Amino acid sequence: MKCPDCNTEYSDPNQRICEYCGTELSRTEPLSPKVSPTKTKLEQFIDNSGLKELYKKIKDNLKNV
Repeated sequence: MKCPDCNTEYSDPNQRICEYCGTELSRTEPLSPKVSPTKTKLEQFIDNSGLKELYKKIKDNLKNV
């Protein structure tokens, strides 16, 4: 985690004061939003059409060529 003022990296999540600049560190830093992996339109189509296994076999065979 980093100090919001000086961007100094600190490793202790329970640290309350930055060792470098003395800034009080908030305990509830904004967490990065969890991004769920989004499927491409092709992957969505394959999943919805029931062709997933066939697509997987073709993809694997093309890797071996």
